[in-house]
Amino acid sequence: MPPRAHHILLLEDEQGLREVLDLTLGQHGFRCTAVAGLKEARAALETGGYDGVLSDLRLKDGSGIELLTWMKERSLDLPVVIMTAYATTETTVQALNLGAVDFITKPFRNEDLIATLKGLLADTAVPTSEGEPELVGDLVGVGQTMRKVQALVGKVARADSTVLLTGESGTGKEVVARLVHRYSERGGGPFVAVNCGALPENLLESELFGFEKGAFTGATAAKRGLFEEAEGGILFLDEIGEMPLPLQVKLLRALQERKVRRLGSAEERPVNARVIAATNKFLRERAEQGAFREDLYYRLNILHIELPPLRDRNEDLAVLADHFIRRACERLGKAPMPLHPEALATLQAYRWPGNVRELENLMERCVALNPGGPVTRDLFPGEVLSGGPQPPQVTLTLPPDGVDLEAWVQALKGHFLRKALEEAGGVKTKACRRLGMSFRAYRYWLQELGGVDAQPAVFPRPEDFPPKPDPEGTEGPGDA
Repeated sequence: MPPRAHHILLLEDEQGLREVLDLTLGQHGFRCTAVAGLKEARAALETGGYDGVLSDLRLKDGSGIELLTWMKERSLDLPVVIMTAYATTETTVQALNLGAVDFITKPFRNEDLIATLKGLLADTAVPTSEGEPELVGDLVGVGQTMRKVQALVGKVARADSTVLLTGESGTGKEVVARLVHRYSERGGGPFVAVNCGALPENLLESELFGFEKGAFTGATAAKRGLFEEAEGGILFLDEIGEMPLPLQVKLLRALQERKVRRLGSAEERPVNARVIAATNKFLRERAEQGAFREDLYYRLNILHIELPPLRDRNEDLAVLADHFIRRACERLGKAPMPLHPEALATLQAYRWPGNVRELENLMERCVALNPGGPVTRDLFPGEVLSGGPQPPQVTLTLPPDGVDLEAWVQALKGHFLRKALEEAGGVKTKACRRLGMSFRAYRYWLQELGGVDAQPAVFPRPEDFPPKPDPEGTEGPGDA
C-alpha cells in the first residue's frame, strides 16, 4: 500500500504567490492547504493532520515568528520552513530556536523549494496507520529530540560537505550516515565504511589510500584505496577519534586537496568522495590536549549531527521496542508479540549503556525465547530487571597509612567533571547544571586537570593516594 501524500499547510498573504505555490506543491505530490493569515493558520493547525508548515516571515496580520511561538506554546511539533526576503541573523536564530527547521530566501526557484520540503519530509515517512512510528531505515523516533535529528539529516544530506557524527556507542551513527547517503545526490554511488580503530596504522593507511605493486613486502599487485573505491559516493570513517596522529595529517591533505597518493607512488590521484566521520570521543577536548589534530577537527566539523543517548529518549522507547520486536518476529518467522506494559515500565527504568543497539539485541533475545504471547519482563536478564549495573557501595575510611588528601580531592573533582559530561552526552552546559557551577568554572577546572580523558572513570578511593613521604625534620616541636 503506497504511503499517503504529505500534507502541507501553506501560509502566504500574497495571493498570486500563494496560488502559484499551491499549484506547484500539488504538482509535486504534496497535499496543500493554503491560507492567507495567522488566524486561518492557527485554526487549521488546531484541526491537526498536517506533516509540515511552509510560512512567509512577514505577514499582514503578524509574522512567521508569531506562528512558531504559538505552535511552541501548544506543543505542535511540526517541521516549519520559513520563506523570506528579509532574513537577518537575529530573525534566523530566533526562528530556529522556536523550532523552524529551514529558511528559504525569496526569490527562489520552485525546484529548490520542492527539494527542501522533500529532503525534510523524506526522513519522516508518513504513517500508513495511526500510531505507527516515524522511521527512516532504523532511525525510529516520535519525540521532539529525534524529530530535530531527522530534520537535520534531511538538510545535511543535500549539502555536499564533510559531516561529523558524534554520540555514544550504539546511538545509530552508521544508520545516520547511510541515510545521508540515501537522500543525497550521491545516493547512486557507493557507500564505503571503515573502522579507523580496528586496523593498525600501516594497514589503515594502505586501506585508505591504496598502494602500488612492490610498495612493501607482499604488495604483488596495485590496489585502489577506499577513497578511490568511494568515487562518486560516500566514505564513512567510523571511530575517527582512534586514527593515529601521523595518518591524520594525510587525511587532512586528502580532504583539502581532494587528491590521494598511493603508497609507493609519486603521483597524486584526484578523488571525488564525500567523507562522513563518526566518533564517540569528545574530539574538541582531544584536540585541545594534542591527541587529535585541531585543523582536522575543524575540517571534519563542517556539518555536525549529535545523536542523543537512549536514556534521553524515553518518549521513543515504546515505538523502538515495538519496531525491533516486529522486525525480529518477521526474521524468526514468529507471530506478532505485543510488549507488556510492565515490561515497558522496566525498560524505561533501565539506563541503556549500550543505547539503541542494546535495545535491539534485547528485543531479539526476547522474541527468540518467547514461546508466544506478549513480551513480558520475565524474559529480561537480571541486569535489566535491576535497572542496570549497580554502582559499587562506597565505604570511605581513612587508610591505616593515611592519605594524600590534596591528590585525592583533585581526583574526585576530575571524576565528577568527567561523569557529569558523560551523563550530559558531551554537552558542557548540561554538565555544568548537573554540578551547580558556571561554564567558566567548569572549563577552567577541566583544563587545569588536563582535560576530560585524563580524569578517572572509576570512583577514586583514598587508599589509591598514599601520603607523600615526610621529609626528615619537617615535624614541628609540638607535632610529636
